[in-house]
Amino acid sequence: MAVQVTFPNAGKIIRLGRVLNPRNNRAAVIAFDHGVHVGHIPGNANPGATLEMLAEAGADAFLVGPGVARTYASVFAGRGAPGLILRVDWTNRWLDENKLGYKEGRGRLIASVEDAARLGADAVLVYMFIGYEDPDAEAAQVEDVARVAQDCDTLGLGCIIEPMPRGLLVGDNPYRADYIALGARMACEIGADLLKTDYSGSAETFRQVTEASFRPVLIAGGPKTATNREALEMVHGALEAGACGMFIGRNVFQAPDPARMMRVMRAMIHDDLPVDAALQQLGEG
Repeated sequence: MAVQVTFPNAGKIIRLGRVLNPRNNRAAVIAFDHGVHVGHIPGNANPGATLEMLAEAGADAFLVGPGVARTYASVFAGRGAPGLILRVDWTNRWLDENKLGYKEGRGRLIASVEDAARLGADAVLVYMFIGYEDPDAEAAQVEDVARVAQDCDTLGLGCIIEPMPRGLLVGDNPYRADYIALGARMACEIGADLLKTDYSGSAETFRQVTEASFRPVLIAGGPKTATNREALEMVHGALEAGACGMFIGRNVFQAPDPARMMRVMRAMIHDDLPVDAALQQLGEG
């Protein structure tokens, strides 16, 4: 199915043009919202310096929480600055079960689309977990997500939905392509302008996701990979399957040389740099 990259009003066209490169409708976005959900982790201790470094290295946009957006607004100001995507919800899903976490977890909205507009955001991003054991909990979250999408239409901000099969009904393999594709199609129907999704592990299986979606799909990076090759092959496979880029965090800002990794991944997304050439640029070829 062809990806549609037209947007319904002038505000969305202008703002999402700061995220997706109009030349190729691709984006290299850094997810830097981990502190909202799991607190301090390696690589996010000095947000301002990290954001500035990765912006200079070519990040098209950053996904951040409200506190970072307020405190480091200068990173997003001025001509040529990266786009600002605001995380507007919180979840306790990602905390370790032995450290105040829950197997399934629950989430709540922590900011409104109006808040995002006041902060200068180009788009907002919200989770949509599926597979909850409690059907009412899942339905309530979908209701919240739909309301966010409607508010984005009203105010002209981009709406990015992150569908993730993570409820207890999902079982031990949340990366099944059919589950990811189910959530992706639901998100398109509810009103997403862009999607952030899991990667299913191969280009062949991930085509099921891109074919189910009629909006641009960007992959989440997930946990830090064991090797740089694994991270680069994930990006390459997603692009080969029709994805439009990435929302990658730990595999960039926790890399030994984050700026170099940012430049390499940007080149893969915007210039089709092959994996082996990318590894050479990282000094591993």
